[in-house]
Amino acid sequence: MANAESPGQPPDGGWGWMVVLAGFIVYGCTGGMFRSLGVFFLTFSQEFHASAAETAWITSILMSVTFSLAPVGTALASTIGFRPTIMLGGVLSAAGYITSRFATRIIHLYLGIGCLSGLGHALTLSPATAIVGQYFTKRRAMANSLTAVGASVASMAFPPLFQYLMDEFGWKDALPIIGGMMLSMVVAGAMIRPLEAYRDRKVKNCPGDSGINDSDTVLEPGTTEKCSAAATNFLKTFWAQMDFKVILIPSVALFLASCFMMNFCLFLPSLYIVPRAKQLQIEDYAAASLLSVSSIADMVSRLAVGAIPDNSRFNRFDQYGLSLCLLGITNLLSPLAKTYPALVAYAIAHGVFYGGFLPTLLTCVAELVGPKRLPSAIGVMMSIQGIASLAGPPFAGWLFDETQSYDATFLLAGAGFLLAGLLPFLLRLRKKRPADTTEESTDSPQTVRGKNETVSVP
Repeated sequence: MANAESPGQPPDGGWGWMVVLAGFIVYGCTGGMFRSLGVFFLTFSQEFHASAAETAWITSILMSVTFSLAPVGTALASTIGFRPTIMLGGVLSAAGYITSRFATRIIHLYLGIGCLSGLGHALTLSPATAIVGQYFTKRRAMANSLTAVGASVASMAFPPLFQYLMDEFGWKDALPIIGGMMLSMVVAGAMIRPLEAYRDRKVKNCPGDSGINDSDTVLEPGTTEKCSAAATNFLKTFWAQMDFKVILIPSVALFLASCFMMNFCLFLPSLYIVPRAKQLQIEDYAAASLLSVSSIADMVSRLAVGAIPDNSRFNRFDQYGLSLCLLGITNLLSPLAKTYPALVAYAIAHGVFYGGFLPTLLTCVAELVGPKRLPSAIGVMMSIQGIASLAGPPFAGWLFDETQSYDATFLLAGAGFLLAGLLPFLLRLRKKRPADTTEESTDSPQTVRGKNETVSVP
């Protein structure tokens, strides 16, 4: 008798809700850090006598390493298992922040927070997203939404908390505490139960049910052949996510160009809004609270967007483009906000439009390439996001160094968001519908056991 816990079907609940909780923690520790490190911006700049561009490299390296190596995290999880991969990522993330406590030059923060913690985040973020998708079918959208909300909740709580830690203990002692918080991802990883292990507890003697994660039978000590098979499996899984042929599809190339512009500017407002507020003589905690206000609006917007039904006249591409255009206009007008109430209004508008386009990103990619090429498209998109994230914050910091005004950084963000939002509307000019490109899948890479179709960006 087939049921939700049969060998061929995910449980769509049960222990899956604990997996969602684990993903919630991972998203909070990764996405929350991306949007909250701006609290340390002026402190790091003053401590190491660094320019704005030099200080911005900390966040840009962190995001770039996370995005660029996300396919490595997914491939490693398929090889050695989701649980050890996420737990390893949690340890590396914590180690990056803890060792940065001993930094004497800003390059040490590049290596600690940027590279080491970035690698840890890469090993946790995409595997956590993928394992949630494996546990759910009908409730997958709800599960993914609850998982992603972790980033919004953490972004509300982290900024005032980080400001408090700096005031009470100084930045050197605040970083080990933050590293301890990152160890919660080790606990989250321990909560991950591989799907076949869940089935083995519910269904006895299920022949042929190797599950999606077969690492328990691949990596046995002392077996050279199985270690070689594991290495081969890792390389195949990684390569399947990095087929750059998808760029040859014109509609995909256009959308990836939009993604590049979007990610070039994505974290500029959250990185520079606190320094700008302090430059306007706004008190430290009030300045940090602007990130929390924006995150609250972001979370409400994400939940609202998820409830919007599909509409052929106003599809997800239109929603993605319109939200980005409005986000761009908001940032172009942000230099007019020079008082705390005006900055709060800007933060709310920014959060609403920010949360309006992010939930549609993966849906748009899936409609463009179809399920067979989705792993490749996601891998390429993450690589592009990594390059854009590496370049955007330092360039904006250079603008501040040259102008001594944060207005230029927000104008840059506004122009980038606006251009990124206008590009998807060009897809309407194509005679083909975006989904028609799925017919070009004859040379697509093998889909990696279905798990990568759930990998998304925080």
